[in-house]
Amino acid sequence: MFNSTLVFRLLSYLFLIAVAVQFFLAGLGVMGGESIEAHRQMGFIGLHLIPLLMFGAAIAAKAGRVTIGMIVVLFLLVGLQSLWANFDDPMWVRSIHVLAGLVIYVLGHHITQRANRLSPAPAAAA
Repeated sequence: MFNSTLVFRLLSYLFLIAVAVQFFLAGLGVMGGESIEAHRQMGFIGLHLIPLLMFGAAIAAKAGRVTIGMIVVLFLLVGLQSLWANFDDPMWVRSIHVLAGLVIYVLGHHITQRANRLSPAPAAAA
C-alpha cells in the first residue's frame, strides 16, 4: 500500500541530507581537496529532483496549501542557485549562493517539521 504521508516525510528528510552533503562537497571543492564538480552535479540533479517528488507526495498526502507553497518556493530557490553561483558582475552576487544555501536548508527543515505533523493515511480495508 502506498502511504503518501510516509513518502513525503522520507523525501523531506532525504532533501535535508542532500543539502548537508552539498555543503560538505562545496567545502571540499573550496578547500582544494576535491573538484567542485561533484557539488555542481548533485545540485543540478538531486536538489532539483527531490523537491519535485516532494511536491507530488505533499499533494497526495494532503499536506495543505502552505506546505505545498513552501515546496514551490524551495524549488525556485534551488533553481536560482546556479544563476547566483555563475554570476560574473557584480561579484558579490555570487555570495548570495552561499546564503541561499542556508535559507534552503532552513526552509527544508520547516517543511520536514510540517511533514512530521501530518497524520498517517488510514490503512485501506482489504
